[in-house]
This record gives sequence, C-alpha cells and structure tokens, in this order.
Amino acid sequence: MSKVLTMHELTERLLHLLSKTVYSKEQMESYVNRLGESFKWEGVPYVEIGETCYIVTIYERGVPSLTKKLEQVEEVLYWLLEDMIFTATHVTLLNKYGVDNMTTHLNYTSEVWRELDENVQAAFEMIGEPYLTWHQEGKRRELERY
Repeated sequence: MSKVLTMHELTERLLHLLSKTVYSKEQMESYVNRLGESFKWEGVPYVEIGETCYIVTIYERGVPSLTKKLEQVEEVLYWLLEDMIFTATHVTLLNKYGVDNMTTHLNYTSEVWRELDENVQAAFEMIGEPYLTWHQEGKRRELERY
C-alpha cells in the first residue's frame, strides 16, 4: 500500500484531475470544498483519512448508509470524480434547459440521459487512465456495493 495522503494532498490531486475537464474551476472547487463541510449531502461520498486507509462514507437522511475502507488513493479519487463529474454535468444540463429541478423540472428523456452519459464520458476521456477505464467498466457500482 502507498502512503496515505493528507486531506490537503487528496484535494490537491482531485482539483488537478478536475482541472482537465471543461467545468469551471470555481464549480469544481465548490464540490471539492464540500468534503470538509459538516452538512452531508445525500448520496455523496465523503472521505476521512485513517492511519492506514481512507474511510469513504455515503449518507442518506443524515445517517451513514455505506462505509468503506479503501487503501488505494486512486480508488478514492475515482469515486469522488464520478460523483463530482456527474453532478457538474447534471447542473450544466439543468442550466442548458432552463430548469432548476425544484420549481421546474428536467424531462429525463432518453436523449437527455444520452447527453448526460456522453458528457460524463467526455470528462473522463479528458482525465485519462485509470479513471476512464474504471468509469467505462462501472467500478462505482463495485465500490458502492455492501
């Protein structure tokens, strides 16, 4: 196992990878900064740094619904990238179609889902390996399995 990074080192690597995408630096920084917030958003992976591993927790209704210990920083980065890129892509589509999903809602047609998938794929192509292959293979499902 490699050395466990500090939270600062982890966020710096994450920001570097996200900077390769088309999404704004400010938007990506806001997603990375939420890792340190006390409020935990639904379904979002959060990371704690252990002595020998990373502890990733997903919350539902303020309660941990999944906790995983990972030794490889690349897996942690990938999991966070999947969440942040999907969120950024989704927000971009909401803006494109002039909806906010609170008072007006996006019609999730097959075309909208295809556009969402294509934009997420394009972001991973910009970031490169091993994250691109993991995205294509659906590694997030593996990581989020109990």
